[in-house]
Amino acid sequence: MNDHPDTCDFFFIRHAPAVKQPGHVPPADPPIEEMPYALDRLTDLLPDGADWHVSPLFRAQQTADLIAGACSPASRTADPALQEMDFGDWQDQPITSVWQQVADGPLHNWSFVTPETQPPHGESFAEMALRVHQWMQDRQAEFSARPQVVVCHGGVIRAAMAYALGAPLSHVVGIPVPHFGLLRLTMMDPALATDQGGGWLFASLVSPGVVPHAS
Repeated sequence: MNDHPDTCDFFFIRHAPAVKQPGHVPPADPPIEEMPYALDRLTDLLPDGADWHVSPLFRAQQTADLIAGACSPASRTADPALQEMDFGDWQDQPITSVWQQVADGPLHNWSFVTPETQPPHGESFAEMALRVHQWMQDRQAEFSARPQVVVCHGGVIRAAMAYALGAPLSHVVGIPVPHFGLLRLTMMDPALATDQGGGWLFASLVSPGVVPHAS
């Protein structure tokens, strides 16, 4: 683990698989699937004594409950900014039905939606990214070297990567993020991040192999 006083490590974790109908968009706030997860493969990669930030959605809270006991969090906060993109009327609907609504474009080479695609009564990936980026700016404004663990969603992790790398949203919206996938970013103290390379370092994105193969 990094213990440099001028930087802070962030560990973004996607939640466990959620209960949903096959071939459907997930419902709004489902629970996680119960199965024999190999949780130590993830918790061995996480720091003790970190500040934990958790999406208030049930699947993220349940996932945090599964792994927090092995990591002794210094604090735990539920933050609405870390919720997944709101899919509105598409939630719990067959993907084939949703596709009929987006098939006329604009389309994306690697994702079901473009960053600007607006589900009926929902929000676009671009709108979700705005709140994630504001959350990351707030972390910079409140710089601390204490490590940060963030239990959230695939879309939130993609948005975090876009912010850290200065990448267009269209280049990250289709990046695969597995369940229990772990994104590690390092933030430099903004007072020192004055040279080339920006204030964030992309350290890694790994799949620790927590989910049983049979799933």
